[in-house]
Amino acid sequence: MIAKRTNSRGGSSALAPDRKFFSFGSLRRITTSGKYIPEIDGLRFVAIAAVVLFHLPVQLPLHSPALDKTDALWHLISHGGRGVELFFLISGFILALPFASQFLLGSKQVNLQQYYLRRVTRLEPPYIVSILVRLPLLVLVMHQHLAQVAVHGLASLVYLHSLIFSSPSTVNPPAWSLEVEIQFYCLAPLFAWAYFSLRPKWFRRACAIAFILLAGILQIHFFGDVGNTRASLSILNYVQYFFSGFVLCDLYLTDWQRLPAHWAWDIVSTIAWCWIFVADGNQVQLFLPLVALVAYIGAFKGAVFPWFFRLQLVSLIGGMCYSIYLTHNLAIAGARSLLHRLVLSAVTPVWEKTLVTYVIAAMMALVLGFLLYITVERPCMDKAWPTKLLVWLRSGRSSVPTMHELPGE
Repeated sequence: MIAKRTNSRGGSSALAPDRKFFSFGSLRRITTSGKYIPEIDGLRFVAIAAVVLFHLPVQLPLHSPALDKTDALWHLISHGGRGVELFFLISGFILALPFASQFLLGSKQVNLQQYYLRRVTRLEPPYIVSILVRLPLLVLVMHQHLAQVAVHGLASLVYLHSLIFSSPSTVNPPAWSLEVEIQFYCLAPLFAWAYFSLRPKWFRRACAIAFILLAGILQIHFFGDVGNTRASLSILNYVQYFFSGFVLCDLYLTDWQRLPAHWAWDIVSTIAWCWIFVADGNQVQLFLPLVALVAYIGAFKGAVFPWFFRLQLVSLIGGMCYSIYLTHNLAIAGARSLLHRLVLSAVTPVWEKTLVTYVIAAMMALVLGFLLYITVERPCMDKAWPTKLLVWLRSGRSSVPTMHELPGE
């Protein structure tokens, strides 16, 4: 493709090949507001990396001494599931931004119809594709009954599997957290009004912290482990993380300049990150939302952490986290089947089996997630994609549209 190259003065120079598709910028996520915060995608990178690492030994149990449950490495990996809670905090921050701007800065009122429509057009296509791809595999490869697969598939498609069956989706088990996310998306306008309408700001934040701690106490005493009850797989068990994201958004829009950038934040953040993935016991349910909040502030205000989270490769992978999350356990299962005879021979040392298998499985998860991202998710980040696609279909073209002809570019 040929395109004009714009010089520094805004004019056009000679025609040159358009290499945009191969640049990091051309693959970066497209935001509804047009504003991009690289640190947020960097934080998404940490969350998705933790989740993938957590599921590797779950789906690829190699019985390695290196992953003995008393080993420090296993202890760290086994807490990678907390990446889900880290995602919840990010969702609270992102979805709060337009409402916080409305209530705190006097920006234009959020159009709720457009807000809900955007959730559908942005999130549904990759989710539906990921579910529909799995259904025939469960029947043809896993030899499950068609009727059972259809029932669970339908419940998963409408985000009701946890509520109906009181268990994570049997079609895509990690999708239980997406059901929690959908519940939050529906309630976010109400939550935002309840929080950002409070004055003054010190009272608003004090109420939020008190609510976060109270929610943690209720979680400890009533909900128990994830998967035991419908409540534990619903927003009732995780609402405090979204409100922690609200507090972060509150600070970001009102007092961000008053928080000095300093290398001391790197020290505080390092301690916070270590605690997040090492701590055990009831203290985790109680303090994780607030400790994660501190770690996230350090991602912006430190010296080393902001540099890392802004790295193009880190933020790019973090920006693909939704697609990777939707596909990673399918990729790991595929890697297990593919590598069973190639790697897991009797003469291969256990540590070598573990390392090679896990690295290849992680790479396959990244590749499969990338494919879903560039073919479905990123084009759907353009809020006008339904209109553009309809116009393209009405044009009567017989050829398949390119990345530049469909939305997302």
